[in-house]
Amino acid sequence: MPSLRLALICLALAACGREPERLTLSKLPASTRVPAPSSLVRIPEDGGLVTLYRVPSLEPSSWKTEDKLPPVERVIGADPEQGLVFSLDRKRNLLTLDLETRRVRPYLEQVRAATMGPDGALYAVDTGSTVTQMVRRAPVRFRSKLQGSPQQLHATMTGAVLARIGDKAPVLEVLGSDQAPVTMTLPSERFAPTFYGDLVAVATDTAVILYQTQGKNAPLSIKVSGHPRAVLFSPSGHRVYVAQDDARLLVLDRFGGEQLESVALPGPAKGLRNDPFGQWLLVRPAEGDSVYVVDVGRWRLGGTVATTWASDLPAVASPNTLIVRRGKDVVALDLSKPDFPESGRVADGGADDWLPVAWRPAKDIESPAATDSTALAGADSGKAAPSVYLQVSSSQNPAWASELADKLRAAGLPASVLPPTRSDEAHRVVLGPYATREQAESTGRKIGMPSFVVSGQDAPDR
Repeated sequence: MPSLRLALICLALAACGREPERLTLSKLPASTRVPAPSSLVRIPEDGGLVTLYRVPSLEPSSWKTEDKLPPVERVIGADPEQGLVFSLDRKRNLLTLDLETRRVRPYLEQVRAATMGPDGALYAVDTGSTVTQMVRRAPVRFRSKLQGSPQQLHATMTGAVLARIGDKAPVLEVLGSDQAPVTMTLPSERFAPTFYGDLVAVATDTAVILYQTQGKNAPLSIKVSGHPRAVLFSPSGHRVYVAQDDARLLVLDRFGGEQLESVALPGPAKGLRNDPFGQWLLVRPAEGDSVYVVDVGRWRLGGTVATTWASDLPAVASPNTLIVRRGKDVVALDLSKPDFPESGRVADGGADDWLPVAWRPAKDIESPAATDSTALAGADSGKAAPSVYLQVSSSQNPAWASELADKLRAAGLPASVLPPTRSDEAHRVVLGPYATREQAESTGRKIGMPSFVVSGQDAPDR
């Protein structure tokens, strides 16, 4: 997508930023839900063949790698569009796993740090502080080098990396492929950037401070009580989540700093993790092995799940499936039902690394057990599958939804509003219609906005 169009999208969302976005998948009728075909990649802790499991049942797939993976230090992430999974082995070599060919290949050597951007792009820093970005499977080296060893590394939708360097006085360094480094001293190492990289939120003992990574505007300091311990932006960047010592989750407006919501938690919290589908927020308690699951659409605690917290799990693998470790096993939980019942289990899988991916091999997609029931119903009846839409936001305010759709259309996108069919539903801002799920998902990857596919049962208002 041209950069101008992406900029127009960002401006459209910013103009409507005062209305908290609600990606409320659980409020949609079951007939309109079209969850993406998700899989869970299992990477053996001590090396070996990589295997695949279907979500949400965690039934094993016949898919497995042709090559053995060496012992892995850390799983970096996946680029579903390119069909690649990246990992760092214990010799500091960056490896790629091609999901289509099932082959493992070395990519870079002597890698000090690596991360995935929200658009699926890979960024790696070698021992010489050179940053390499993977663009369409081809490496592109940044012109400038990082000025220090990264303690944390983040990548953004704009193609830049944000690196925290230093221990006693954390310094944030912003570096793009064709720009000189920009550095700023942070008052705390507890920080999080937006997906677009335009802002960084820093949690201190008495405030949350928003810094611009580019520009000359002064930081915005939002005073809060309760001793913030972690911050995180919502996927779109409209909101700032704050985990606190006083057993509250605060939701702040990133534009004006106002408090939008306050969710009571069972205890103090020290960590936050986003759900890429925008429906749930995972909160790490300050003590104990569990996770608080917050329903973002309703702003309430959905429940508490006993599990350990690691770099890979817990994670949301589809709009309503939570993957956790329980003892020696890995378990899938259905978040759409009360008490989060178990929907699948992999025995003795807890020691390995796990990575949810929005990808399935063709044989699994064609399998009736692994295909969405709505699509199957259309196929069995001999009728064409219904058109699908890409939902980018929803609101109880019809005027706001119409305004956002107008701005997206002005940016050249096929935007419209799906009206509610029940009184408790919202007005859904969608792009489309598209003839296939693949077309809708391709658009979702290009626009860089939080989105998911829904089937259009009603004609949209334009």
